[in-house]
Amino acid sequence: MPNPYKALAASIEERARRHAEAATLGISAELGTITPTGLKLDGFAHEIRDYLVAAGLTLPGALGPDSGGDTLTTPDGLRALRAGDRVLVVPVNRGQDHVVVARVVRHA
Repeated sequence: MPNPYKALAASIEERARRHAEAATLGISAELGTITPTGLKLDGFAHEIRDYLVAAGLTLPGALGPDSGGDTLTTPDGLRALRAGDRVLVVPVNRGQDHVVVARVVRHA
């Protein structure tokens, strides 16, 4: 006689797998490069001029002056994006908008 608990567990596992698969279907990320006039994705022939950027990638090069009159330099990893930076981009709104979510660097 088959174990009903094993059958129930297999059914729950399969249902969870299908749900996870459906939830992540179509979610992708792509590498790109910031250009002087926009964003160039590795897998798309045309430059994108209207794109979104995560707030943490928009810090100016210097902050300040502070209350003591000192100017604080933004760490290189937190500076605003510049032409030539490699980035991770997530398409949203069925690919109509593109969000730069991170600067990507080679591991040393």
